[in-house]
Amino acid sequence: MLKRLYIDNFRCLVNFELSFDSINLLLGGNGAGKSTIFDVLWRLQAFIRGNKVDSIFFAIQCTRWQTSPIQSFELEIEGNGGNYKYELAIWHDREKYRCRVQHERLWFNNQQLLECDQSGKVQIYRDDHSKSAEYSLDLSQSILPLLMAEDHNTKLTWFKQRLERLMIIQVNPSGMIDGSNSVEMRLNPNMSNYASWYRYLSQDQGKIFELRDKLKEVLEGFDSFKFVDFGSQNYVLKVNFLEDSNTKKHEYQLSELSDGQRTLIALYTLICSTQSEDYTLCIDEPENFLALPEIQPWLNLVYDLCSEKKLQVLLISHHPKLINYLALSVGYWFTRQANTPVRVKKISKDDNDTGLPMSELVERGWLYDPA
Repeated sequence: MLKRLYIDNFRCLVNFELSFDSINLLLGGNGAGKSTIFDVLWRLQAFIRGNKVDSIFFAIQCTRWQTSPIQSFELEIEGNGGNYKYELAIWHDREKYRCRVQHERLWFNNQQLLECDQSGKVQIYRDDHSKSAEYSLDLSQSILPLLMAEDHNTKLTWFKQRLERLMIIQVNPSGMIDGSNSVEMRLNPNMSNYASWYRYLSQDQGKIFELRDKLKEVLEGFDSFKFVDFGSQNYVLKVNFLEDSNTKKHEYQLSELSDGQRTLIALYTLICSTQSEDYTLCIDEPENFLALPEIQPWLNLVYDLCSEKKLQVLLISHHPKLINYLALSVGYWFTRQANTPVRVKKISKDDNDTGLPMSELVERGWLYDPA
């Protein structure tokens, strides 16, 4: 489970730290830094996957009112019988728009697994924390994607695999393409490759059966998914709906469904494909395109799974249902004034002694505290 994130000198986040529970609701006005949290997590994941540092981090992302050339990030993850702490620092030349890794480090239970310094010297440690291989790196990327899984580095391997189970999503139903010419293990942040990702998920029929049953409960008339073969590995994902008589099926391409229908399909697929597998889902405004009664069953399911430690979820939302349901127990309030850092505090029962619903306090701006 993702436990802690530290960010310094990235846009509006300066000396910023946030700890996480199994379910988390990020609240605040537009421009308060909520989505920036997800952006940083996505960039750290991309870096650990093997992307070059100068294709992910840019000098323009440094905090405008600071002069330091160093961006710093820390990530803590609980799992595999202990606690991982990952550190990354990036040096920026703001005039020439260049950057390089200043250092990269990884610990497990306060004992080192990886050390890369600004000279490019990399030291790897075995599971027993004795020194293993030593490398030289050009400081343009992480050493982690270059390391092969071996018997003596299972802790390093687990960390890389856990980062793959971090999913940062903002559903864009109109961009969900129903055609697919490949099987894709990774889901795009806007879920545009849903059909290709679903082909990968369909290899696990247990997940598909559970998804089908859930969608039958929440999507009127839903019956099943179907791929139509157009040859040369090209497929189109179609959705079958039943008439009231439950005898005649109507077949629609995914793109023919409404935005609300596609959003429901997307949200329930996310849950059914990740529960009980130690995933962290970061979902930006899941309620978009949905009516009030449609988000509540999904939210109930998410809350139950998180309470049972089968899933971790970070939500950004302005929806009154989510605010009233979650804010007092797992809500974080983000505030920011122009050219000042983001500030965040955990919402507690003491923040609402008015008797009004939390969503109304948010709407009236009574939770906003610039001090």
